Amino acid sequence: MADYPFLGAQYHKDKTVFRVQSEHAAGMELCLFSPDEKEEIRIKMNKGDDNVWTAEVPAVKPGQKYGYRAYGEYDPSRGLFFNPAKLAVDPYGFEVSKTMDEWTSPLLDIENSHDSAPVMPKSVVVDMKRIFDPEKYPHLQKRPSFPIAKDIIYETHIKNFSHLNTMLPREKRGKLSGLGDSWTLNYFKRLGVNNIELMPIAPTCCGRQIQKREGRTDSWGYNPYCFFAVDPRYGNWEDFAAAVSELHKAGIKVTVDAVFNHTGEHAATGERNQSLSFKLLDSPNYYRPDGDNRGRFMNSTGCDNNFNLDSPAGRGILHNYLLLMHKLGVDGIRWDLGGDNALDNYGRFQEDGAFIQELRFATQKLGMEMYVEPWSAMGGNYSGRFAALVPGVKEWSDSRKNFVGEFFSSRNGLLGQFGNQVAGSSNVDPHTNESAVIGTGRSHDGFSLLGAYQHPKNTYPNGEEGRDGSPDIYAKSYNEEELFRRANSDIAFNILSKGIPLIRNGDERGYSDPNNNPYCIDDATVWLNWDELPPRKRRLFLNICRLNAFRSRHPVFSDLQLFDGQVVEANGAKDITWLRPDGREMEGSDWNYYHAKTGAYMLNGSNNKGKPRDDDFMIMVSGDNYHTVDYKLPTPPGGGKWQLVFDSSQEEFASRVQQFEPGSSYALKPYSYVILTHKNNLARVNVNTLKALAARKNAKRR
Repeated sequence: MADYPFLGAQYHKDKTVFRVQSEHAAGMELCLFSPDEKEEIRIKMNKGDDNVWTAEVPAVKPGQKYGYRAYGEYDPSRGLFFNPAKLAVDPYGFEVSKTMDEWTSPLLDIENSHDSAPVMPKSVVVDMKRIFDPEKYPHLQKRPSFPIAKDIIYETHIKNFSHLNTMLPREKRGKLSGLGDSWTLNYFKRLGVNNIELMPIAPTCCGRQIQKREGRTDSWGYNPYCFFAVDPRYGNWEDFAAAVSELHKAGIKVTVDAVFNHTGEHAATGERNQSLSFKLLDSPNYYRPDGDNRGRFMNSTGCDNNFNLDSPAGRGILHNYLLLMHKLGVDGIRWDLGGDNALDNYGRFQEDGAFIQELRFATQKLGMEMYVEPWSAMGGNYSGRFAALVPGVKEWSDSRKNFVGEFFSSRNGLLGQFGNQVAGSSNVDPHTNESAVIGTGRSHDGFSLLGAYQHPKNTYPNGEEGRDGSPDIYAKSYNEEELFRRANSDIAFNILSKGIPLIRNGDERGYSDPNNNPYCIDDATVWLNWDELPPRKRRLFLNICRLNAFRSRHPVFSDLQLFDGQVVEANGAKDITWLRPDGREMEGSDWNYYHAKTGAYMLNGSNNKGKPRDDDFMIMVSGDNYHTVDYKLPTPPGGGKWQLVFDSSQEEFASRVQQFEPGSSYALKPYSYVILTHKNNLARVNVNTLKALAARKNAKRR
């Protein structure tokens, strides 16, 4: 692999060295700003044979604000946008001085000669050696050692998660520092999640098309303009390192959501022709051209400017980003629109392009977990290809989300998909014969758990006349009992099916909103409410806690190895047996029964691979909205009686022993999910912890 030096501002005791890459610039200036930004000193930079411009400045210390001005041709037809009147943020900058909140300013228009510095965020010199100090953050590099198969991911937005949480000190609410607070750590552990996936943390700019709509902003953060810094809304790298260290100490992994398919600068020309960094410094090397047309950026993302990961400049940023995340203790990266990252200039998937090569580097050399969203925003779906090309890579499963919504909306013809989703065979790692599914039954991109079955889609608050957001495929519930039964069944299916489960923040608390795409909303409709939960939402919370604990305790659910349908010598039963309502094993023609809306299977706790012995289980699931179906119970592989663990129609885990003889019937009610075992190893949640939380809230900690 080629050498990609880390550029940007590198602080030393007696000087700071500034380096920025640009092949096509004719000149480059480093601009140093006074603390109040009223004074600017410009220093000429020197170009090396590697197209890196350098300036060494003595006595420059951490906290110094700076930027770059690039000189050269202005010829949009050739993809050249040099304009020294426009200040460029350092692509490798570790900090920016403020949020980008003046996007509509004409000073940012790349076509005029007005100085953009008055409205631009400035890059800030940071001494990163302090952040990598093991004495200051002792658990930063002490990563949790459990395998990826044991992951239970909790996807969260930093502000939305804790902005209203009065059990945190005021200064920590909605911040990175709140993630490392003892209250938050206890909450995660009680919930049973062990991998916190942070939605984008890089500085973002909302763009003119959003800011024209009053009160809207790029809340989600999917328009980055500086990959190596933290959005000032959340804090800085010291806050991040402190939070990661505390999460690791608690045995919790950290994953970050990385957006490398486009940036917030948007189009090459037209109304959205603003400039912040890459376009000003060397557009041909940072952005992917549209085929052979250098005057247009490729647009497979719908955001007008595919970032070019195959150029030396783009590849260097990607490679060094991975190194930085590793040094900061990050355990995994979720790649937004990973399908777009892998395309060439003509929209063709590259099996050995820069993105695939860097995924291999991250998994094989750095030992990081890689989660890829395997599709392109404009329609290309590459599910299965990333897992096939890079051992260990896991893929978000759009089919899991769509199936769960349709099945629990009483749709016909889904029995075959039921089997695929239970078995996790929609995305497979052929190197290990394991499921590569990230079970995104619910995520930020779509309805919440309750919202899916409660509200018709309404994205009008986003200001796009309802055109945005994923389609509404869900039948709605017209009473509370059915609503919560479907929610409990939905989340149980996602947690206990083959693959790595992902829980969207707020689903455990019954968050519900008709807007299934609130990317530009930053108000109380998206902030989690931490008031005491009403009874049904409290039961939902407890059920999710128990389901997570149940999965963690039983390898028959957390093992990613695909079922093979072979007989286990220890007891003569298959590893998985698919069952009809009459108790007989399903045959080929049974899978084609169009009107079947229920499914059942039996899991053998024994196997031939020397893995720990587990209990036997029978799972029955109903997507029927009306009929109760009687299932005849088979004999457990290990013998004995069946015992009820969970029935979502009862809205809670079994609190007393209920046993069922083989050959007896179990009434599977509409929209319900049932777990039976021949031995009860139920993991319970200590309700006293909830009382302790209430006591802390009453103390009104500020």
